[in-house]
Amino acid sequence: MPYIIQVGELVGAAILGGWISRILTIRSRVRQENAGASKAEAEAKADQIENIRKTMDDIYKPIIEELRKTAADAMAEAGEARKKADEAMDKVEALEKENRELRRENAQLRDAIREINPDLVPSLRGENGKSAPRSKDGRFVKREGLPNED
Repeated sequence: MPYIIQVGELVGAAILGGWISRILTIRSRVRQENAGASKAEAEAKADQIENIRKTMDDIYKPIIEELRKTAADAMAEAGEARKKADEAMDKVEALEKENRELRRENAQLRDAIREINPDLVPSLRGENGKSAPRSKDGRFVKREGLPNED
C-alpha cells in the first residue's frame, strides 16, 4: 500500500505540475496575444496616420500652395495699385497747386484790367448790383439821393 500512495502522490504531482504549467502557458499566451493585438492596433493607427498624410500631400498641399501664390499675387497687385494711387495723388496735388496759382494770377489780371477799363471785366457785384441806385461815393442808397443807413 505504501507503493500505491507513493504512486498516487507521483501521479497527483504530475497532474498538478501539468495544470500549473498549463496555467503559466495560458498566461504567457494571453500576454503574447494582447501584445500582438496592441501591436496590430498601433500598426493600424500608424496606417491611418500615413493615409491622412498622403491625403494632405495629394489634396490639401496643392490647394494651400495655390492660395499662397494667389495671396502673393494679390499683395503685388495691391502694391502696384498703391503706387499708382500715390502717383495720381501727386498729380492731383500738382494740379490743385497750379489751379490756385492760375486763379490768383487771373484775379490779379482782372484787377489790372478793371483799373484800365472797368467795362471789359464783369463786376465784382452781382447783376442786381449793377442797376441798383448808388450815391456819388459808390454806396447803395435806399431812395434816390439818400445814403444807405444799414
